[in-house]
Amino acid sequence: MENLVKDIRYGIRLLLRSPGFTAVAVLSLALAIGANTTIFTIINAVFLNPLPVQDIKDLVVVSGLDQNNNVQNFNLTPLSWLNFEDYKKQNDVFSGLSGFIPIGLTLTGFGDPQNMPGQLVSGNYFDTVGVKPAMGRTFLPDEDSAPGSHAVVVLSHSVWTHVFNADPGIINRVITLNNHSFTVVGVSQPNFKGTFTLGNPDVVWVPSSMYQQVLSGTLLEFFESRRALFVNAVGRLKPGVSLLQAETAMKTIASGLAAAYPRENEGRSIKLTPLAQAAIGVNQRTQFTMAGGVLMTVVGLVLLIACVNIANLLLARASGREREVGIRTALGAGRGRLIRQMLTESIILSLLGGAAGLLIAFWGRDLLWSFRPPFLNANAVALTLDRKVLAFTAGISIFTGLLFGLIPALKLSIPNLTDALKLGARTGSASWVRNRVRATLVVAEVALALIALVGAGLFVQSMRQAQSIDLGFETKKLFVMAVDLGAQNMEQARAEQFYLNAIARAKATPGVANAAISSNFPLGGGFLRSVFKEGQEQKPGQRNLLTLTNIVSPEYFDTVRIPLLRGRLFNDFDRRGSTTVVVVNEATAKKFWPGEEAIGKRFTFFSQTEVREIVGIVRNATVFQVGEEPQAAIYLPLAQNFTPAATIQVRTTGEPAGEMESVRKQIQGIEPTLPITNVVTMERQLDQALFAPRMGAALLGLFGLLALALAGIGIYGVVAYSVSQRTQEIGIRMALGAARSSVIRMVIQQGMLLAGFGLLIGIVASVALSRTVSTLLFGISATDPRVFATVTLILASVAFIACYLPARRATRIDPITALRIE
Repeated sequence: MENLVKDIRYGIRLLLRSPGFTAVAVLSLALAIGANTTIFTIINAVFLNPLPVQDIKDLVVVSGLDQNNNVQNFNLTPLSWLNFEDYKKQNDVFSGLSGFIPIGLTLTGFGDPQNMPGQLVSGNYFDTVGVKPAMGRTFLPDEDSAPGSHAVVVLSHSVWTHVFNADPGIINRVITLNNHSFTVVGVSQPNFKGTFTLGNPDVVWVPSSMYQQVLSGTLLEFFESRRALFVNAVGRLKPGVSLLQAETAMKTIASGLAAAYPRENEGRSIKLTPLAQAAIGVNQRTQFTMAGGVLMTVVGLVLLIACVNIANLLLARASGREREVGIRTALGAGRGRLIRQMLTESIILSLLGGAAGLLIAFWGRDLLWSFRPPFLNANAVALTLDRKVLAFTAGISIFTGLLFGLIPALKLSIPNLTDALKLGARTGSASWVRNRVRATLVVAEVALALIALVGAGLFVQSMRQAQSIDLGFETKKLFVMAVDLGAQNMEQARAEQFYLNAIARAKATPGVANAAISSNFPLGGGFLRSVFKEGQEQKPGQRNLLTLTNIVSPEYFDTVRIPLLRGRLFNDFDRRGSTTVVVVNEATAKKFWPGEEAIGKRFTFFSQTEVREIVGIVRNATVFQVGEEPQAAIYLPLAQNFTPAATIQVRTTGEPAGEMESVRKQIQGIEPTLPITNVVTMERQLDQALFAPRMGAALLGLFGLLALALAGIGIYGVVAYSVSQRTQEIGIRMALGAARSSVIRMVIQQGMLLAGFGLLIGIVASVALSRTVSTLLFGISATDPRVFATVTLILASVAFIACYLPARRATRIDPITALRIE
């Protein structure tokens, strides 16, 4: 211990004697470690921070599998409520199986009406996940039995704090939700917001017995249909039951339900996923994991480049310490003692960089989170520098110190005593290419930088492609807003009149070109229904029948600028009592009537006998996410298909931001107590849809530039040091008549030779690694030759400049002065 303290003191004194070197090294490490810590803070919050539930290892998400219908990014589905009830009753592998349906609620009586997210849950929900109340109680087992009999709610701690101002008398207080009175019986423990990591922390839980009071529209209509997949299920395994055993048992029940209800359940099965893995989205985990892996890989490469730089700096400093090491060796210091001293100095340096990196991460995580999309609340994810983050930073700091300090320590710990003890030893003039250690480090640095830059280049180019993708409708000069008339318990006739008035008032607003009603939010998906062509029996086992539906007013296609290809659009004559009609997109026509004319074709939806006739075909439009394959979509006329929740989409003559408030006020005047939410321009909505790829491109681009800068600095440092070590050689060459251009060419050739090896290795490694991220890219190959060529050219140019600057300085050496250097 005494020797360690001496080593630490000596190491600190050495660093203080070289403030320039120390500042450069600490800054390089701070940037690299800070980048790693910032990204790890996000990884920790999203992946490693377990939900505040009891024994999460015993909790699993129960999802459906539909062998006959595969929807993009929706392979695992929720369950129907009736199937969920059967799974709950018939299984013997769960101590509890709970279900919940995400819903929208309107709270009134506390200032302006406000929408807030809610969950309709089974009575055993809190018992199953193991969450105790902070105040009051949770639901009783019988509070989901008799419909409409238990008007009680549990508030999340965030709702209690932010909406009700942490009212200590909240228990037994009556509040109004969707125009119905509910009694608050409990407040959940802090930080619990359900079983979704990125969920809104402001949640109100309602027992399933109150579904008729809080549901409306499609959810209410199909609540008791076995085809309607709304219910997310979470189960707690019984002691001694494995995941595989539970899944096998649940598949057996699924087979029984398929036999008992073949029309609804044929081809459907069950998949179990640990909640710890499914908490970020049972269908999105792979993409989230891959994206996190890409970010950590790139910042890891930046850290490695910084390590190579500092290792080269330490090797450069080592020549100045050869005499010191020689004296210590002559006085009896063993090699192990010398290595320990030098590694101690390196670790001190890396810990200083780690401490500065924590400050950068503290600032960086706040800056990064400030660019989150609007649908994520500020408190949706806790980006805290907790013990795991601090341990990670300390760990990579120590590892980094060992990594960049080991090679110089090993090299310096074997001194040539005769040369080291000579005060007048000449500086070396051997070509720096022959120094295998430093040459290898330069090659590695260039290769790592190229890999990082290729990753950044692919994602930046992917982002550019995503922004240029034709969505099938015009996003400019368009904005949307959402209303939920069902949450107001508004009668259908009154709601239909509201829609007519809303369109009329919006159109009458100066600066508005058109307005329409749509049940679906742009890029927000919609309700999927099974389609059966006329004359086709509605029998089980038929594949790919699920098709997205959208209920729209006649003005919709002109408002969003989806062009008509054949047939006609809706008009005022398409109303109740007339022929039931639909408009479909190209993908629907090709899916159900390939090679045929779809105009005039007729079909039915599952469990309905009403025949619908196709009167028009429109162009495909993006419905789920940017870059998707064309998705089949069926448009239904609003006058024939009522929807209690809808969006109002408005086309303006100029920039929409100036008209949004005017239109909102006009529509609010129709129903003063109606909350109008999600008022946003379509371009902003598109920005939200592209948030993940845009943020990924920005971060990877930033880290790629950092890698490029570090690589350039590293190459420059190595070449500059080599030139300084070869002063005599260069002086002799110039004294013998060597031209300045030949000296420049010699230095650049030697530097670019190593850079060329690094580029070659980096290209090969990048080709192999880039294929793993192909699913995260939009409209671009993972081995896009333009990206590889551009990145290689940029890095080669930086390497050339890094070699040219010290080469030019070498030509200014005075031969006479150089020959006198001892």
